[in-house]
Amino acid sequence: LLKQESPELLQLIEDFEVKLMELKDELHPLLQMVKNGTIPQGKGSRYLQTKYHLYLNYCANISFYLVLKSKRMSVHSHPIIERLVAYRNIINDLAVIDQKLSSQVRVLLKNYYDKKEDKLRKEKKFAMFLPLDVKKNKPKRPPALANGRATADEPSDESDMDEEAALKYYKMMEEKLKLKRKRTKDQDILEEEAELEGEDPNKKRGVTYQMIKNKGLTPRRKKIDRNPRVKHREKFRRAKIRRKGQVREVRRELQRYAGEPSGIRAGVKKSRKLQ
Repeated sequence: LLKQESPELLQLIEDFEVKLMELKDELHPLLQMVKNGTIPQGKGSRYLQTKYHLYLNYCANISFYLVLKSKRMSVHSHPIIERLVAYRNIINDLAVIDQKLSSQVRVLLKNYYDKKEDKLRKEKKFAMFLPLDVKKNKPKRPPALANGRATADEPSDESDMDEEAALKYYKMMEEKLKLKRKRTKDQDILEEEAELEGEDPNKKRGVTYQMIKNKGLTPRRKKIDRNPRVKHREKFRRAKIRRKGQVREVRRELQRYAGEPSGIRAGVKKSRKLQ
């Protein structure tokens, strides 16, 4: 049924997935290299940016097409089909240029991902200096199996070192926090004692927040009456609504006329008779 109604749907979904993968794995890293200065500014960088935006627009149009299909709307006479065909033709025209640049692009991407791997290795090397909670988030590797049994005899010196360092760091931070809490608590006690000692028994008591807020017997007023500007704005908004019932506003035709949403009643007459 789906193939009969819209045979292009499955092809578009496949295109959507492929183009998104290409955007993520190829074009985005290449644009990062353009920003970093690895790829110099020129025709090549402009071509990459154009291709990136072209793919993004193509994917955006496919997603809009999928939204229309999910709402069970007719798409055959919709302008989105023409737009998709146009984008598809442009992408097909770029295939010749892509074929010429494929070797250079492969080399650039290889260098980019090699650098990324080196960076990850360095981060793992210095991971022993990270706190304990960061280490907990890392996934644990399952033990390697040899002849159906786990090789538990082999000692993992590096992992033990990492755990010991993390535990030391955690304990040190815990002690620091305890000392800080103790200092603040002692300081608060000393301040309270100083206030109690400095109080004069004959001196008048200070005004509290409850006393300031106590307004006595005042009439309840609406919130809108506090600000005249807001009140006038609200009056203007209501007046505009009333005026809509008296005078019909001129509506501009932003899109092609598709009939009245509420339907047309044949018996209603709104014209005036000339006497």
